[in-house]
Amino acid sequence: MVMNSEKGRIVWIDLAKGICIFLVVFHHVTVALNIDYPFSTQLTSFRMPLYFILSGLFFKQYEGFVGFLKRKTNKLLIPFLFFLLMTSVLPCWFIRHDLSLKYFFTEMNGPLYNYTIWFLLCLFEINLLFYFIQWIASLVDSKHQTLIVTLLSVCLGICGLIIGIYGQTIPLYIGTTLTALPFFAFGWWLRRHSNFLFSPLNLRYDLPLMVICGIVVFCCASYVVFSFNLIPKEGAFFVHLCGISGTMMVLILAKILKHIPLVSFWGRYSIMVLCTHEVVILVLAGLIGKVLHGMPLLIAVIVLTLLICHLLILFMKKYMPHVTAQKDLIPI
Repeated sequence: MVMNSEKGRIVWIDLAKGICIFLVVFHHVTVALNIDYPFSTQLTSFRMPLYFILSGLFFKQYEGFVGFLKRKTNKLLIPFLFFLLMTSVLPCWFIRHDLSLKYFFTEMNGPLYNYTIWFLLCLFEINLLFYFIQWIASLVDSKHQTLIVTLLSVCLGICGLIIGIYGQTIPLYIGTTLTALPFFAFGWWLRRHSNFLFSPLNLRYDLPLMVICGIVVFCCASYVVFSFNLIPKEGAFFVHLCGISGTMMVLILAKILKHIPLVSFWGRYSIMVLCTHEVVILVLAGLIGKVLHGMPLLIAVIVLTLLICHLLILFMKKYMPHVTAQKDLIPI
């Protein structure tokens, strides 16, 4: 197992998150510039599931529901509300002189200036839902808690798929929360019932597994828009399979590579990159798009976005730790 000396962090997990946040930035740059790229369907099938599974890996109930709620509020809800205010509500007011509170707090599916923060609210909801699923399972039959948790998570995940297939919009990303719940549960299961997280790399088994997972994603993936819970009917059966397979592929790759300086750093502070990169991309695309086009424009926007986000991480770590999940705003 490879850890660094600070709080026993697992180094390759930071790299896995870094790979994921790079894919997120890359995708949003291509969307902003209206550029198609190869294997977009395959990458979309596991890009966000990877985050949900990683979050499930480190799920803890802590000292009870009140403490759990405080921790998740500090880590997820406060950053969501802060960046919603600073990068969506206030710009809407300055540009349109309209706070559009009904949209921001009920519909949540319109053209947010910084729509990528949806993930924080969704993950907050998943944590609460999974907490209660575990609590219910322990009341029903503590000896078979894992089985009950798995069944409940899968059933709710299927409900989310059905909602997505029929294009039903539920406020506050509830549909996405249900669809993503099995990913979170898989991460929890992987930590609790396997030694994958802490076992050393074994290329004899891990490489074939990575190849098999890659083949599954390549052959079975369909284009899923998790933020809006848009699920293609013909590929719904493979949504969770591809999300889990793609995640395992990235996790094994991260285990092999262990650490890539910049990418691992972005992964460790991925919440800051997630909450700021969309605004940076929109500004850069508008400015640089006046002088560059095609591939040079794509490369320039990606590189500058990551550079600016890197600088923002350094700034927010020092001056804004309580609203970026680095320090607790609510005492535990």
